[in-house]
Amino acid sequence: MLNGLIDCHTHCRFSPDGQDEPIQLAQKAIERGLTAWALTDHCECNTWFEPEHYGIDSKTADYDDIIMYNCRKYHNDSIEPINVLAQQLEGRIEFVRGAELGQPLQAVEIADEILSDKALDFVIGSLHNNAGLPDFYYLQYDKMTAEEITKLLDDYFAQLLEMCEWGRFDVLGHITYPLRYITGKYAISIDLNRYKDICAQIFKTLIGKGKGIEINTSGLFTDYKTTMPDRSLLALYKDLGGEVLSLGSDAHCAEKIGQGIDIGAQIAKDCGFKYCTYFKNHKPVFINL
Repeated sequence: MLNGLIDCHTHCRFSPDGQDEPIQLAQKAIERGLTAWALTDHCECNTWFEPEHYGIDSKTADYDDIIMYNCRKYHNDSIEPINVLAQQLEGRIEFVRGAELGQPLQAVEIADEILSDKALDFVIGSLHNNAGLPDFYYLQYDKMTAEEITKLLDDYFAQLLEMCEWGRFDVLGHITYPLRYITGKYAISIDLNRYKDICAQIFKTLIGKGKGIEINTSGLFTDYKTTMPDRSLLALYKDLGGEVLSLGSDAHCAEKIGQGIDIGAQIAKDCGFKYCTYFKNHKPVFINL
């Protein structure tokens, strides 16, 4: 049981890579004793439309190349079912209506459209790919030189910082996301000390804007075997004065709701955090860890 804890990063069938009905996720969140649960389906700004809009022939493209496109249709299809879900959950769990806003600076006009939705309580800002490149999931790191990987990560953190300076989200999602594949899947070690200074800039920028970060626990259940970010960066965030800290499983099916949240909460406590945070109407609500 996860009594008193939260899971603020989850996906249902209204994400292109999600499974299960939203009510199935909600039932699992209640069953596992969560105090608050956020449904944060993908709103990928740079793949908002169908593949053909971007000059891709979906009839000949590989499925993996187009799976995350047409997020607008998924989002529009979700509106009425989520309205119904919110009514069904009144008094049963603190339901947070959210979105994972991917790559907002790669299509700012789309980000503006998504953010105009007054029904949203909560927005995660995420960077799944550097501008002009595929999702980090699809890159073949074993065919890249060390210099190329370093350049890729240099660009990733620079683009994260730019996104934080823009700052129109509530928490920054899964910091160090590329390492889930570089270090996890491909077993290529990365010295995060190279990025400590820019991570400090990212954290100071977020703190100055009243924004937060999440502990994303999905990496614990991959070959990466750690949270995103890891303990060292969480400790840095705390040392710099960070207080707004969310917990998210990044579940893409009901069975994984809450997965690793208790571990993430313990890591947060070990780093000196006393509270975790969920959002209602973009206002932070703090609960004891």
